[in-house]
This record gives sequence, structure tokens and C-alpha cells, in this order.
Amino acid sequence: MRSTLFVLAVMAPTLAAGASSDWIQTEGGRVRLVVLPEQADGEIPALLDVHLEAGWKTYWRDPGQSGIPPSVSIPNASGLVLESMRFPVPKHFDDGYSRYTGYDQSVAFPLTLRRKGSAAGSDEVTASIFLGMCKDICIPVQAELTVDLKAAAMAGSGDATVLAAAKAGLPEPPSPDFNIREARWDADGKSLSVTFIAPPQQSDKPPQVFVSGPEGFQFGAGAIPQRVGDAYRVDVPLLHKPKSSGLTGAPILFTAESGDRSMETALAID
Repeated sequence: MRSTLFVLAVMAPTLAAGASSDWIQTEGGRVRLVVLPEQADGEIPALLDVHLEAGWKTYWRDPGQSGIPPSVSIPNASGLVLESMRFPVPKHFDDGYSRYTGYDQSVAFPLTLRRKGSAAGSDEVTASIFLGMCKDICIPVQAELTVDLKAAAMAGSGDATVLAAAKAGLPEPPSPDFNIREARWDADGKSLSVTFIAPPQQSDKPPQVFVSGPEGFQFGAGAIPQRVGDAYRVDVPLLHKPKSSGLTGAPILFTAESGDRSMETALAID
């Protein structure tokens, strides 16, 4: 995304009664952390809730040629670990200067927290977050969001509804009519070719695909799948990877959207 100004918004920790942090207000939107009661298996469901003002965007886990991927980290002293951060299906954008991947409406990222071993840890959870909000300017938003875990244990149905809605918007796992047939790197390792089957389209618009890799990997945005028999094939360029990283065994996630359905899976690459 073309940017004419960069402003860093840095906020101190905030603590709110209830199961969510205070909202952090910044130009372009606001952000909060929501935490739900600990489950019987030790999982602590949580949510990074991002509200965008009209005309503003934020980014997916692999923004493409520009942008800041959202990140969340939990300090070791809390006695908690962040096991996962999930992303709903994004959109491809092209502003004439670069292609990038993200969201142009408010978005929520489900998180899974868990206590480390049998350690009781703190009665609070503080998450350090970093993300970008962009319009004519880009605002890198850096903040610490704190929630009282005792209050989270008594979280109301409203917080659970917000998290349930966010999870309902996540891609589904592979199924017989929506899955991967083949994935392989090209000979020079600069492009990833994926053949997949997808449910019937309701229009002439082809499925949308999104690829992300481990830290330091960056894939091109906006590759268009081509029909090949009863399946689709898409070639996604690998724009960058760390010199120290190999392709063999690299964890690559493939996300596809077809009609009103979406699917996400780790690739087993030949």
C-alpha cells in the first residue's frame, strides 16, 4: 500500500474489569483483547478484536509486497503460552503501486492460550500486540492489552458470542469436495504450484487463494487459479525467504475461498 506518512502509536498496558481489555484508540480504528474462561482441557480461548473506521485496512499474516502482519506475544512471566492465532479469509488489494493482502472491514483473530505446565502464573494476561492500520497514511499500532483472568472466569455471554462469531468465520478443514490434490515447488524454488478441487462457483469468478509460510517467507498476492479438468491449478510466486531457510519441510499454509465457503490446510509438498 502506498503510504505518505508513518506514525507509531505506542500504548501502555490497560486493565479493565470484565473479560476484555480497554479499547486502544488510534487513528483508523481501535483494538482490544477478549479472554474467555479456561476450559476443562486447560485451553483459554481469547480474541484480538480490531475495529476499523470506514476506508481503513489492516493486514493478513502474509501481507504480500507491503504491510505489517498482526502479531501477538505473551510474556513468559505470565505462566501462559500463545498456542495459536487464527485468521479469517482476507482479500487481495492492488493500489497501483503494490499488491497486498488484508481486510477492509473490522476483523477478529481467535487466539488459543494455555498455562505452562502446572504453574499458576499471574492473575492477569498481558498481550503485546503489533499491527498496521492504513488509509492515506499507515499507522503501526503497538500496545500492551491486559485482562484480569479472574474476571475472565466469569465472562458474560456477550464475550462468548463475539468469539463464537469469529470462529464461525474461519476457514474449514479439507473435505472431499474442497481439498488439495498436489503441491510442489518449481525447479528453481521460486514458485509454488498447487492443484486443488473446490465446490462449484456461483459466478464466473475463480476461487481466491492465499499462501503463507514461516517467518521470513513472503508470497506474491493475487495469483489466479486456472481450471484444469475437474480441478484448479495456481502458481504462487515466492517473493522472499531467509537465506538460512530451506524449502524442504517448510510449513506452508494454503487458504482458498470458493463461493461462500473457504478452506485452509497445511501443504504436504513433494
